[in-house]
Amino acid sequence: MKKQIKISFTIIILLTLISATISAYGIKGENSNPGEAHQQNNETGWYYLPSYSNYAPNGLPDFDQRGQNDWKSRIILWSYCAPTSLADIFWWFDSKNSDLNGTPGDGKDDFPLVRDYNAPGVPNPGPYSDDHNFNNVNSRETPSKKGELSGELIERIAWYINHNNKQGKLRFFFWGGTKTYDMKKGVQRWLEDSGLENKYNVEQQSKPSFSYICQKLRGDLGIVLLLRFNNPFIRFYPMFCGHYVAVAGVNQRDGYIALSDPFLNTVNPDPTPLEHNNPSVVSHDVYKIDSTSPRMLRASWWLPGYSYTGAYATYAFVISEV
Repeated sequence: MKKQIKISFTIIILLTLISATISAYGIKGENSNPGEAHQQNNETGWYYLPSYSNYAPNGLPDFDQRGQNDWKSRIILWSYCAPTSLADIFWWFDSKNSDLNGTPGDGKDDFPLVRDYNAPGVPNPGPYSDDHNFNNVNSRETPSKKGELSGELIERIAWYINHNNKQGKLRFFFWGGTKTYDMKKGVQRWLEDSGLENKYNVEQQSKPSFSYICQKLRGDLGIVLLLRFNNPFIRFYPMFCGHYVAVAGVNQRDGYIALSDPFLNTVNPDPTPLEHNNPSVVSHDVYKIDSTSPRMLRASWWLPGYSYTGAYATYAFVISEV
């Protein structure tokens, strides 16, 4: 009898995970406003994080969570959304504080938020290795090692936030993804180890309002949202139904948000995950905001056009310069 119960529980978990995967990644998100230009425009009501020539030439980067096959959790799902979204934010701040006359591959590393992690192979674009080489985002030649701080930007962030138990601590077998308390603690530790703890603040806000997100982004702050999928089959398994995204732009007047989504690429679907290591390659996907959230106790607004069933924003992680 115990064996039958165990098998039944395993089947339920696997069916739940399949449902979560379909809900999260089965189709590309709806682009409610595909013609919107990536710019700050008072006439249209849009505000996007500004671009920097060295090196965020199209505003917030849009790195991909499918960088290599070992970026999956034990349950065989692409799961590196949290460290990838944070990498977008870190890289953008690092570019903001770098020499705007510099270029990727000039061998210079002006700001300590993102360092040169000595990716193997020929520097891309080169000729020299530096913090803004595209393969400094990730190189497939370096495996993701548990319990070890190694690899390039995204893999190192994953270690700091203990993503997929990367620090090797004892956790439940199905543990995957990034917990909210590990997220904030990991970002703070990254800043401390970079010597920037007095230059940046980290704020964690549960159930953030859309006006709060707009206010913070228009102040040029970095924002990562934790979305939960509005799927009744996975409602009771929250550890499997979250997805982190970075905010690239907002339109408070008309109620839209533009996301650097580590998985979905609606506006620009053609580039491969590897090509997204180039920060000039972005897909800032636009979604309509709905203030009548189906989970009002957890979120005050949601994105009904996101994936099959929509998603609602439960947490915001806001990184600001002091």
